[in-house]
Amino acid sequence: MSDRLPDEDALVIPESWRAEILPRRGGVAPAGEVVLDPSARERLRQRLDAVRPDIERVLGALTHGASRDVDAELLMAAWAYLQGKPDPKGAAAIAQIEAAVILGGARSLTSRDVWIDAWVVEHGLAFAARASAEVDQVTAMRRTSDRYQLQYGRNRDFYGDRADWALGAPGRRMRALLATACEDDYAEAVESLANHRQNPTQKLVVSYLVPTRHDWVQECLRLHESSSHATRLLWCAVGAADQIANLDLHPPYEPWERDLGFLPGMVATMIEGVGPAIAPILANGLDAESEVKARKPYIDGLAVLPTDEAFGLVVDRFDQADVRSVLATMLERFPRRALRLLAPLAVGDTKRARSVAVLLGEHLRTWPELDTADLPVQVRSAIDATGRARVPEAALSDLPKALASGPAQDPSAWAAPAFLPQLLLRGRDRALPAEATARLLGALSKTGPRRAPAAPFRTALEACDPGSLAEWGWALFDRWRNSTEVEDNGWPLSQLRWTGDAETARRLGAMARAATFYEGYRQALNALAVLASMGSDVALMQLSMVTAKAKAKGVKKRARKLLDQLARERGLTSEQLADRLVPDFGLDGDGGMTLDYGPRRFQVGFDEQLAPQVFDENGKLRKSLPKPGAKDDPELAPAAHRAFTGLKKDVRALAGEQIRRMEGAMVQGRHWDIGEFHQLLVHHPLMWHITRRLVWSHNDDGDGGGATTVFRLAEDRTPAGRDDEALTLSASGTVRIAHPVHLGDDLETWAGTFADYEILQPFPQLGRPTYAFGEDERDARELKRFAGRTIPPGKALGLERQGWVRAAAQDGGMQPGLTFTVPQGPTLTIELSPGIPAWNPGHTETQTLMAVRIKGATFGDLDAVTASELLLTLHAIAEP
Repeated sequence: MSDRLPDEDALVIPESWRAEILPRRGGVAPAGEVVLDPSARERLRQRLDAVRPDIERVLGALTHGASRDVDAELLMAAWAYLQGKPDPKGAAAIAQIEAAVILGGARSLTSRDVWIDAWVVEHGLAFAARASAEVDQVTAMRRTSDRYQLQYGRNRDFYGDRADWALGAPGRRMRALLATACEDDYAEAVESLANHRQNPTQKLVVSYLVPTRHDWVQECLRLHESSSHATRLLWCAVGAADQIANLDLHPPYEPWERDLGFLPGMVATMIEGVGPAIAPILANGLDAESEVKARKPYIDGLAVLPTDEAFGLVVDRFDQADVRSVLATMLERFPRRALRLLAPLAVGDTKRARSVAVLLGEHLRTWPELDTADLPVQVRSAIDATGRARVPEAALSDLPKALASGPAQDPSAWAAPAFLPQLLLRGRDRALPAEATARLLGALSKTGPRRAPAAPFRTALEACDPGSLAEWGWALFDRWRNSTEVEDNGWPLSQLRWTGDAETARRLGAMARAATFYEGYRQALNALAVLASMGSDVALMQLSMVTAKAKAKGVKKRARKLLDQLARERGLTSEQLADRLVPDFGLDGDGGMTLDYGPRRFQVGFDEQLAPQVFDENGKLRKSLPKPGAKDDPELAPAAHRAFTGLKKDVRALAGEQIRRMEGAMVQGRHWDIGEFHQLLVHHPLMWHITRRLVWSHNDDGDGGGATTVFRLAEDRTPAGRDDEALTLSASGTVRIAHPVHLGDDLETWAGTFADYEILQPFPQLGRPTYAFGEDERDARELKRFAGRTIPPGKALGLERQGWVRAAAQDGGMQPGLTFTVPQGPTLTIELSPGIPAWNPGHTETQTLMAVRIKGATFGDLDAVTASELLLTLHAIAEP
């Protein structure tokens, strides 16, 4: 056997676990020496002297208070301990009164363990153990300003039996002192605890303190309750494989307990006590969890267990990203077992089989001394196939200097080369060797969204194939975010600024839009910083889409802030920047794209909703683009198909927002100067498909005081009038989308022209209903015609997409309506009943529209477009 190959049958407890493991007698030594604090007795005495008047006041009130609030025997024991009698139950009572009543609970948590050392110094180890077994049996609390509760054996709340003392620092301290005590003291303490096992919770606490009494632990297992505290105690008490046979132990916390800091110690302690037999329980805990932080202790635990069972449980979950990330560690720890158990999974044409084959190929290159004689032929073939698919590695002498020499980064397990695609150089015929890749990782680990790699490494990045670099960079990030070893600085996300491409930007945008306040929020905010720093058209487009479609309001707000900042830096308004963020997607001058399959070609166009359309060489509209066939060019056809797939994805994500933006521009009366109009709309290859389907208005002095010309754009992009006559616009002035209110009697003529040419509009313009206030409404500040109408909850909440804002919550947390502030104008309010629940808008009931009001003006002060749009909105929400 090679000297390099480790002993794969020995359980090796990682050194880093020592600080987490709760010590047990005869087990792994605790981290650091357990030394009794000789000053603890005096420190506790001084602390009690300071609060003694308060404690005596509490005990006095209990003595003369209601009998149902106090356990008389416990009260007498507390008085006795306060007067110097060594009563364990009284000591427990005073400890709880000081912590829960005098100091208010949390303020005393950092110094609770001083009680343990003080008890040992003053009364001995056995007394301290007995008192520790009693504390969690005592309930002490303030009920009113002068009324208190002191009871025994009822320390139970909504979540079950409590064991805060035992599971906290005092219990851990007591367990450590017992584990390291001399034999006589330990025996005396264990014997004295036999009389302090009066109920299931106390029995668990005692077994937690002295887990070497296997008979006591076995009794606890029979009495096991599925409460959070009981399970935690039990996990740290079991110490033999036979104790967990046929036992269904659920994860030791409840769904509302999201502080999982205790979990690694629980798992490590159980592994140290039980050994490899714990594997199925760890797998059950893993399967019950979805959060990376909660899954990590179970995965780490399985990774150290030296059995086929544990390794198999990990391999069974190979498709889970955070499980795969620990395989690199297991391959190094158990190289022969890995070869034996992974080999059967490498056969076949599934994605999983190919991944395992790649993994095994890398494993055999790392461990050439492994005996492969017993590998089945089909496994050898699968591994060989992955080797043939690998691109040859470049010689170090052929690489940029920064990659060829210098210190290399030790990649964490999640960045192991076996789990990352090869990083190809330009030309795609050679790949970076592992040593060079490690140097690149080191350089990228020092980057940020606005902190570039050192100059030599920027040169090195330019030597890589852009597509391969982007694929490799995303794989690195994906491995990191699904790893159990997530680093705090987040450089695997930041490095996408330097390795990413347009597809990276799309993925980051999708990630930011999907994040919620509870899941992925922090990474979403960091992703926005990367997008802003990338600065490409696609990246900024994604940033703009986040402002419209993100689930989390905080993410939307951050994206808007970044866009506003970018706009200011360029001397633009937010809308002007948005115009410039629409990519051309490589479309030709006619706003289309030719897809070359070699022997056949297809032309791409767009409909009124910017949905891509495919036409054959005869101009016939197809249902979809065909997949490349055997007669098509093997390089051109797949590339064209990929280009169209990417185009569909990008335009689909963009189309709705651009159409809504143009509709908003019509409603708000936004205008473009004539140069912007031609550059950003008429001659933009994508926006042209919206522009040509609308009616426009040109004013030649830009302020509305000059001559106004209404027009559409013909196929050759020249202006045409309502009767299809050719028009010439002046080279100055402004252009806006004509609102039907301003078209007057010409509206029907324009509608007829668009019908004759079969021009479908992207949003209602010529067919848009228009409204005006009645004479009796123009001088009013309250609009009564919609009062009493019923509004479905979806329509009420849908107003927010039009810029309406929910009113501040009133009594009961209900928001009584929505408001809208007209730009440079008054505020409108829609009053609703019963209102929108601020704490959960998704549970909004059907509403009654109580009133529509205007503040600071009358309805007649609104311009014709604003008035029409307000009434259109009210009709839309109030009519069936």
